[in-house]
Amino acid sequence: MDENLIETVGLVHIRDRRMLLVRGHGKHAFYLPGGKIDPGEDDETALTREIMEELGCAVVGLRGYRTVAERAYGQPDGTMVAISCYFGELDGDPAPMAEIAQIGWFTHGQYARQPETAPAALRIMDELRDLDLIA
Repeated sequence: MDENLIETVGLVHIRDRRMLLVRGHGKHAFYLPGGKIDPGEDDETALTREIMEELGCAVVGLRGYRTVAERAYGQPDGTMVAISCYFGELDGDPAPMAEIAQIGWFTHGQYARQPETAPAALRIMDELRDLDLIA
């Protein structure tokens, strides 16, 4: 595996044409909920675990979207992230847990105007806006 590539899974969850994003403690930008895949996990298992850890909800109805490779937010220069993105629903109201300081629901414009953005999250939001899935 390339040591400059971080492989993760991310949840694309849209409600009222806004996308759910999270901000970790000590981070300035919001990004997709999800995270790294532990040894022996498949994407669905990892994403289900991460969403429960981050938002306190189970995720249901996962549907593959696409993998996005971008510069990794908050990592040394030259580090890339590959996020296997999945659409999915939550079985309850998400709330920030453990490593998450804040959650937010963003239109494309609201996110693009943030002082800091995560490159992969902005790219996904660009695509979702172009598909008319978010405002």
